[in-house]
Amino acid sequence: MNLTEGFYLITPLATMIGVFGAGVYILGYFLLQLGFIRGTGVLYPLLVILAASSVLFSMTQDFNLAGSIIQLAYISISILGLLRGYLSRHLVRLSGPEKQFIQNYLGVLKPHYARKLLDTARVKVFGPGETLIAEGKTSDFLAYVLDGQTTVLKNGQVINRCGADQILGELTFGRGLPATASVKAAETTTCLVFDSDRLGRLLRRNRQIDDALKAAHFDNMRQKLLSSNSHTVDAKMNSAVA
Repeated sequence: MNLTEGFYLITPLATMIGVFGAGVYILGYFLLQLGFIRGTGVLYPLLVILAASSVLFSMTQDFNLAGSIIQLAYISISILGLLRGYLSRHLVRLSGPEKQFIQNYLGVLKPHYARKLLDTARVKVFGPGETLIAEGKTSDFLAYVLDGQTTVLKNGQVINRCGADQILGELTFGRGLPATASVKAAETTTCLVFDSDRLGRLLRRNRQIDDALKAAHFDNMRQKLLSSNSHTVDAKMNSAVA
């Protein structure tokens, strides 16, 4: 095979690869718009790299400087995005209380999302008898109990107790509604308290964190309801015996 024959053989191959790259571009954008893949995930930048590389190869038969620059930019930016994602997932550092919260309450959340969520919170200690939530008052208080014990009161009557690894304030957080019960520290209690403004902004921007937190809230409320019912039954039985 001489040089001329080789050139004419490569030409249709380069065109086919370029068409394949265009198809990958269209497929990736289609999947992104339908929500099957995420722009911040791994698959989309990989598709972009494959598509850009294919189109760039097709330009070997008919070089285009502007087109080549665009494809090289797509490849470079996608590689940077993959590197950033890798570092954010594998270099996340959590303190002891933060690990406790994520492992026991939001284990499904990826580390880099967990870091964003935890950046809106701080550890706070409440003394015995201190009020965390006041019944009837509008409050965006949201906290995770790390250690200690709290008492939940309705109209002055104890209806439940919440200890370590339980969330407080999830029922009214972000809804502008008055608290349905008061919560007081029964002993020295350490909580991870979230800043309502910062957390609200984060949840509006990040649906994945919002969905994970809502699911965890629902499960926590279900457990609280079962505990409250059990506490009420025990109180009635004790009263009957007395």
